[in-house]
Amino acid sequence: MRKAFYSIQWLAAAFSLLLVTGCGKDFLDINADPNNPRTVPLTQILPNAQLNMTNSLGFGTSGLSFPASGFVHQTVTRDNFNAYFAVGNDFAINQAWDNLYAGALTDYQQIIDQGTQQNNWRFVGIAQILKAYTFSQMVDLWGDVPFTQANLGARNPYPVFDPGQQVYPQLFALLDEGIANLAKTTVAQPGAADLFYGGDAGRWRRLAKTLKLRLYNNVRLTNLYDAAAVAALIAEGDLMNNASTDLELRYGGTLAPDNRHPAFISEYTQGSPSYFISPYFYQIMQGNSNLNPILNGLADPRLPYYFYNQIGPTEAAQNPTAYRDEGFVSIWFGSLNVDPNEGFDQNTSQTVIGLYPAGGQFDNGQGNPVGTTSGLQGAGAQRLFTYFSSLYVRAELALTKATGEDPAVLFRDAMRESFAEVNREATLAGAPVLTQDTIDFYVTEVLNRFNAGDANRKLELILTEKWIANFGFAVESYTDIRRTGFPRPFDPRTDNNPFTVLTREYILSFPYPVSDLQLNPNAPEPRNIANDRVFWDQN
Repeated sequence: MRKAFYSIQWLAAAFSLLLVTGCGKDFLDINADPNNPRTVPLTQILPNAQLNMTNSLGFGTSGLSFPASGFVHQTVTRDNFNAYFAVGNDFAINQAWDNLYAGALTDYQQIIDQGTQQNNWRFVGIAQILKAYTFSQMVDLWGDVPFTQANLGARNPYPVFDPGQQVYPQLFALLDEGIANLAKTTVAQPGAADLFYGGDAGRWRRLAKTLKLRLYNNVRLTNLYDAAAVAALIAEGDLMNNASTDLELRYGGTLAPDNRHPAFISEYTQGSPSYFISPYFYQIMQGNSNLNPILNGLADPRLPYYFYNQIGPTEAAQNPTAYRDEGFVSIWFGSLNVDPNEGFDQNTSQTVIGLYPAGGQFDNGQGNPVGTTSGLQGAGAQRLFTYFSSLYVRAELALTKATGEDPAVLFRDAMRESFAEVNREATLAGAPVLTQDTIDFYVTEVLNRFNAGDANRKLELILTEKWIANFGFAVESYTDIRRTGFPRPFDPRTDNNPFTVLTREYILSFPYPVSDLQLNPNAPEPRNIANDRVFWDQN
């Protein structure tokens, strides 16, 4: 199959390695503890690191896309994220920080060190690319992070926090090192231990080069932008080129071991969904938004794939609703402890995340409460960096930096690939697929608005469509909003709704975990999340 499925069995195998006693002629060697092997096979470290990274960045209650999805107004929750509020002891933020540093990044460094000693260069190259990708996301979220002294264990338990603008150049170099190591003769191939590409060096190389393009796009308003390097990457033509190069992890649909998409587990299996779909997001996709009319008059045909209504258009809701449009039931951002109906239990009434992206249910308009057997039963994909995202990146660069590519063509191709991704998910679920006529109509209408707009409107359309397509991976959209101002965030001050208020300004970076600030004498002062910008944020 073109995309790898992970299994908890990988974790069990890695854990069992620490428990199983040694055998053979060295069994009684008292200088080597058979219960604590000094090295773990790279084939068991790599999948654990990849899964840990994906879950920490992704769409689940312990993933960074959980709070970020509220900040980019794709979902709404009944907690402080509802009001642009985050603190250094929020579970989703702390857990992800800990899992990335103590888990994925430590494992990647172990692979690099151990693989270099063993001449396992394919593993080394993959780990270097994923290390660079992970740190790029952490800089994008927190700004200054431990990098040069990170993951050294007892050699340096108190790493300094490196400025983000000093980390980014080292990430370019790390990606280049990864590309070079992929080309070396390697002792072993990762095979199925590589959950993303099955060890395919060509796809890893294309990803690494495209990630460099993404980083250059992020810093295009700073002195780190390198027009010659961007031109060379485009001229080489060795970038992501189809959906098989998507950096994504396909979850399974089984309970024992439970390898389902974390968002599916949260929404479909516990009887109390964690997310509400943002009415702001819903209305924009409906083509009927008074708050952001950029796509007004153009209904997005992806709606029944994205959102599942648990009740029919005229069916009574479980309780009084804060926001309802026929079968769509939700709450507003900025309504926490303000809207008198915001707190009512709507477990079997509220609209939930659908087939895309969590492997949930396609909405056929009939309305039924969701359960563990709905849709793909959690066998959805966590998309991290996709081919369609790379096309949006190239469209933005072509528009703003005159790279020589045609922004309209790239934008068209990005939208088409976004729809193709939804159709691939529909095919897996046995749901109806979008017809080519339906796709062409939508894409043509958006392109007509693009061609009629000025440069600012063109950029807004690119970033708005990218935001819609990346539903399920909110950290990418959170970076885009702070870099460009697009898509325009929901502003409760402008909606004429007495039950929404803006008590805090937009969050410009994530707070550091309190425990790290308290225990690390080299840690900086706590971040002011409304004022402390990431270095590439020039708006």
